[in-house]
Amino acid sequence: MKVVYKKSFQSRLKEHIEFIASDNLKVAKKLKNQLLRKTQSIPDNPHLFRQSIYFDDPQIRDCVFKSCTIVFKIEPSRIIVFGFLKHQQFPTNDDDSYTKL
Repeated sequence: MKVVYKKSFQSRLKEHIEFIASDNLKVAKKLKNQLLRKTQSIPDNPHLFRQSIYFDDPQIRDCVFKSCTIVFKIEPSRIIVFGFLKHQQFPTNDDDSYTKL
């Protein structure tokens, strides 16, 4: 199964990493690598993660890692990673992005 990253995830992750890098570049790089490795492990067992608390869809899941939440959708041939939360209220900046999958 392939992992696909939506712009909504990429921009939120970049924003978070830049914030950390302003204080400690080494920690920011390490966290980014760990988060991306975690997303690459999702296809091994995507149903292991809890159903998303943000969406009423059993195919949308939350992966909580180091107090960050990665939101993804399970499709038959791929995993779509579209949301990232640290302190935000909603997984994406565009509330409708999950419906465009």
